[in-house]
Amino acid sequence: MVASNSHCSLFLCPKQYNFSIKDFSFFLPALQKIGFISQKINTEEHKNNFFTGNRYLDYIAYMGCAPAIQFEASENNKQFCQVNILYFDSAKLIHSQTLARAPHCPDCQKPVKNWQQNKTGTTIHCDLCDSTSSIETFNWRNMAGYSRLFIEITDIFPKEALPQQLLLDKLSNITNTDWQYFYSCQ
Repeated sequence: MVASNSHCSLFLCPKQYNFSIKDFSFFLPALQKIGFISQKINTEEHKNNFFTGNRYLDYIAYMGCAPAIQFEASENNKQFCQVNILYFDSAKLIHSQTLARAPHCPDCQKPVKNWQQNKTGTTIHCDLCDSTSSIETFNWRNMAGYSRLFIEITDIFPKEALPQQLLLDKLSNITNTDWQYFYSCQ
């Protein structure tokens, strides 16, 4: 169960962790053209955040028979489903703080429970098989991602919603690289 004060999101990111967007003036309008995002949320708090677009529900499938999706803030609840574009100069690991899972070692395939203590820069040492591997080679089991570019969809708990292959294909066509997804709760 997720703590009531947790903020969970669904993240999309390129499979190629060092993928770089050279021209955001093309990327953002492309996301608007396919109807994934609409206008920018114009507040100081939300600098690179967008309202969901008119085709958002074609791209994200919510599980359950009657999901309650809030697309705008209300007086009682300032959290709502929005799309945030996050971009970093170098690859960053985003992982779940409240629902953390141990990543699986690429060599022995076993969970590395003490990975945070064994992380040095961009590598993690596995005590089980005594190997050291790059962060991006670990199997994070859809609870972490390592990239320079992330698309965060807020107010989604793990496995509550799934990106459809249609969206992953459209992102791939826009950027000429394959995409993946994961969840994170802070």
